[in-house]
Amino acid sequence: MEESGAQVLGISCDHAASHRAWATALGGLPYPELSDWEPKGQVSRAYDLWNPERGASRRAVLIIDRQGIVRYRKEYVAPNLPDLEEILHEVRKLG
Repeated sequence: MEESGAQVLGISCDHAASHRAWATALGGLPYPELSDWEPKGQVSRAYDLWNPERGASRRAVLIIDRQGIVRYRKEYVAPNLPDLEEILHEVRKLG
């Protein structure tokens, strides 16, 4: 991803302390994990990913270009994982 000029970020509605504990339990993460905690779900709502029944965001991968335009969006449900080759292909298209 970095070779393509992309920056990977994780974001969820969990508190930052929860993110730190999760990352520590995994032995660290290769990308920053951001908290959409306060105000709860503000970023998720901005990208139409807020799930009011769960009080959390839906799982998704977004590719946002340098101008802030969403160029790729795909939601998925656990335990399914994103297709990394598909994501890398989409990142490379931004060139």
